[in-house]
Amino acid sequence: MNIKKDKNIKKFSYYGFFKNLKFFEPFLYIFFLNIGFSYFQIGSLISIREITKNIFEVPSGIYADNYGRKTSLQICFVSYIISFIIFYLGNIYLTMAFAMILFGIGEAFRSGTHKAIIFNYLDVHDIADLKTEVYGRTKSYSLIGASISAVIGGFIVFVRSNYRLIFLFSIIPYIIDFILISTYPNYLNGPIDQKAGIKEFVRSGIESIKNLFTILTDLRKGIINSGIYDGYFKVLKDYLQPILRAEIMAVPFLSYISSQEKRLSILLGFSYAIINLISSFASRNAYKAKNIFKRTNKSLNVIYLITVVILVSIAATINNGLSYLVIILFLIFYVIRTIRRPIMLDYIGGIIEEKERATMLSIESQFRTIFIIGVAPIMGYIADLLGLKVMFFAAALSMFLILFITRLSKVEETE
Repeated sequence: MNIKKDKNIKKFSYYGFFKNLKFFEPFLYIFFLNIGFSYFQIGSLISIREITKNIFEVPSGIYADNYGRKTSLQICFVSYIISFIIFYLGNIYLTMAFAMILFGIGEAFRSGTHKAIIFNYLDVHDIADLKTEVYGRTKSYSLIGASISAVIGGFIVFVRSNYRLIFLFSIIPYIIDFILISTYPNYLNGPIDQKAGIKEFVRSGIESIKNLFTILTDLRKGIINSGIYDGYFKVLKDYLQPILRAEIMAVPFLSYISSQEKRLSILLGFSYAIINLISSFASRNAYKAKNIFKRTNKSLNVIYLITVVILVSIAATINNGLSYLVIILFLIFYVIRTIRRPIMLDYIGGIIEEKERATMLSIESQFRTIFIIGVAPIMGYIADLLGLKVMFFAAALSMFLILFITRLSKVEETE
């Protein structure tokens, strides 16, 4: 099979493209700061989103495995769209918290489910050995979408000076994705159990969790390692926004534009566009990184250590008038995470039984969510109290110490 020409793999790629047209993402922290929220409040909103995701994570994965993966994805996009409307209308913390709850529900029904669909498709067509390459390719489309999204979002803010409008525009691609999912082959909905009731629903989930904590040692370590790494990434990745906001006056970029907000919108829009465009290329070639080290676990451990060094470098650069260097370091931060994610999915996916994939991948996502719930407000509090420089140093140190107990070893994949 030629994965570049396969129509369904193309659909998987287009799904990622439209899913990442979140025009608000490069400006979310700025949006909250403009409302008057502190870093701690922003961190607590992230935690609310992740707590909601955590509550619904495993149930949504079990729902997908038992009642339909396509259906689960369509539920997620309805929840996203409603949250965007509330973000547009809201003004106070409680309203934003409610929008975050709906967004978290959408995240829960999405996470793990589409990956399970892709893995199932590869199994059906007997090309499971191409997991890293196919996922990297589809992920690259997601990042191209994120790159275009950043430019469009920046243009909207520049023209209208209104961060709220970007939430409304984000509804359009999500409606398109809702329709696209309905065109997936019906067998990708999974083996739906028409007779499955609440009892079977709960029993299925308990059995998967029991296996994870009793006999799947390597999978458990992989899930913890993945959750901590991606958790830190998700907590720290958008601090580029307040860093550039604080240093925008020292940046000669478009100095003839008097409005600081307009300059920031262009700088952030193009920064995120470049970051995501290069990350897209990295994702498409992630399988080559795995091949360099021969072993999946070794490549994952090396990338983890490189990330620690990058975080230390970001901390050392903040407040030193080196804004362009900060952007470059964040670019590397995004790129190496983009390379690592497909390799990690290959590592985990090779251990999981097919019938439990959506559930186990949801458990992986759930652990990451639990980690973010605790870390996001702590990082926000450190930033409020001691500054962003100390916060990044603290994150790098804790990541390094955690590696001693989560270092991955070589495993044999399930057939």
